[in-house]
Amino acid sequence: MFRKYYGLREANAVLPDVREDIVHLQHLQHEYKTSYHHLQAVKKGRLQEGMKYKEDIFVLETTIDFMEIQALQLIHQLESSGIYIKSIEKGIVDFPARLQGKSIFLSWKQGEEYISNYYEWSESIEHRRTIGETDDD
Repeated sequence: MFRKYYGLREANAVLPDVREDIVHLQHLQHEYKTSYHHLQAVKKGRLQEGMKYKEDIFVLETTIDFMEIQALQLIHQLESSGIYIKSIEKGIVDFPARLQGKSIFLSWKQGEEYISNYYEWSESIEHRRTIGETDDD
């Protein structure tokens, strides 16, 4: 089903890097929203006021595009490693794994020290349960 399956130890070993990536994505998300709202305000209020504001609009649009590219690149990098972001805002990340022959997601939420929960891929995150080890440990 998935290209890569993580053992619990392996997922916890890459967690420090994933933590940094989530914080970076959250920062990008915040800056993106702020810049987008600023852009909308500039477009609504000052578009007719001359060249300076057209330059401001160009800079804001370019900045927004660059942030989007950065975020998409980071998300793609994680997904190509078999790591799936469930929510940037809440800091929820899933790692495909196997438990008793079934496909599951090892689930980590920002603020948790390490991965200690899972849910079956056919379930929602609200069904998270504690895990001791996976088939690959």
